[in-house]
Amino acid sequence: MKIEEMITAKRADCNGCEACANICPLNAIVMRRDAEGFAYPEIDNELCDQCGKCDEVCPALNFAATFPAELPKVFAAINPDDKARRHSTAGGVFSALSEIILHDGGVVFGAAFDEKFRVVHTCARNVDELANLRGSKYVQSQIGDVYRQVKDALQSTKVLFSGTPCQCAGLRAFLGEDNDNLLTVDIICHGVPSPAVWEEYIGALGYAHEVKHVNFAGKKMGWKVSHLEINFSDQGHYMRRINEDPYGNAFYGGLSERPSCYACKFKFPSVQSDLTVGDALGIQYIAPEMFDDKGTSLVLVHSAKGKTFFEQTQLKTREFKLSDIVLKNPRLITSTIADERRRKFFAEFFKYRYKLAVLQKYSEEDNAAARQAVSEQNQCNLIESYQAILDTWRKKLTRNILIVTPTLDDDARTFLGNYFAQSFPDCGLYLLQPESKGQLVCKEKISSFVFALKEDDATLTDFAKQFNITEIFADNMVKYDSPAVVEWINGCGLPVNVFSLKES
Repeated sequence: MKIEEMITAKRADCNGCEACANICPLNAIVMRRDAEGFAYPEIDNELCDQCGKCDEVCPALNFAATFPAELPKVFAAINPDDKARRHSTAGGVFSALSEIILHDGGVVFGAAFDEKFRVVHTCARNVDELANLRGSKYVQSQIGDVYRQVKDALQSTKVLFSGTPCQCAGLRAFLGEDNDNLLTVDIICHGVPSPAVWEEYIGALGYAHEVKHVNFAGKKMGWKVSHLEINFSDQGHYMRRINEDPYGNAFYGGLSERPSCYACKFKFPSVQSDLTVGDALGIQYIAPEMFDDKGTSLVLVHSAKGKTFFEQTQLKTREFKLSDIVLKNPRLITSTIADERRRKFFAEFFKYRYKLAVLQKYSEEDNAAARQAVSEQNQCNLIESYQAILDTWRKKLTRNILIVTPTLDDDARTFLGNYFAQSFPDCGLYLLQPESKGQLVCKEKISSFVFALKEDDATLTDFAKQFNITEIFADNMVKYDSPAVVEWINGCGLPVNVFSLKES
């Protein structure tokens, strides 16, 4: 089977979604943990009849990059139910969506802790059971036979399935077609740490005191700075900033994630869900009115079905452009980078008896130069990924307009952008303004970056090709700011429409 070949030759491609195990009609596939504690499919060749269904549903084997017909609608959102928001990682959007499904007699599937604080996918059939599914779990969850349960439930009721992007892709592949009764909600995913590392860690902490409750993103000290909180049966309480806790530090530092997470295929734009939800990082700078340090969610709407469900909620929302939030929320489009010590970390973690000591050791090691290098590479990857999204988006637009005006202040620039956006709603709009020393500055509609251009025919021609410019609108006042601009514009060979900004 191709899956076996992948696990042997390209093991890091497997994301452990378990679609193959769910689809097998003979139950010939089981998920076995490897030396790092991650589950991979193992085929029992005595049971397998080579039907090939596992190969057909594997989202990694059959991956094809996609791009949406339209950029997603983006919202910051807050659940007005204070209790629901308090017990949620961010703004409580998952709770609001789930309650719509539950009140209509449906079921909700998501990640929860079992009695031993292992993370498993399970279902909630009422609001009381929903509490177990709230909140982030920084561990790869075990799907089990949940895809089969979803398929059975869809025959009679509505279903919300929440999971990582690769788990939503796995479910879609397993079902084979979309279903009007299914709402898929993926998360802005940093990656999934090893379940074995988590189980060893929580076992070490709970060795002398029984663990009663775990919260990976506690808000007692505010939402901006998440804390890992663990309550014990003897009234004991552990609380530490998640990135300073040994387990959390390994997670955020790129030590403990699944290999596939460092090159995730299912981030935007290749998402396969109706909605994406997560923390609205940086919202205090973008929209202060949506920030009270109690949690604000970011929501990306990918489908008409997702839009319909989202509009049924009573959430407080504000809409943004993708460009407003993407650079503050890099895991939307890029994977994190693995720490160069990752292999050594896993070797030591499973070699030595005192697991907590190993985690503590790596948490305390401080290599400022290495951290800076990783930070710079993460930033470089983010910019490259976003630029690729923009390039693809430009190619999809058949009409891209370059607007040339005198130098404008921010209010005038906003007014002009809105005016042309209303006049040409399905076009890409780009703005050039004559500046000092004959340079021009471009502020693109969807990326909001600024750069300078020289006044020569070749520069504008190259720019027009790169940005797929099809025509130019030039304000008749530009000749007074820079007489060479008119000649320069006409020299690029594109049709020029003259307009008056004052009349606009």
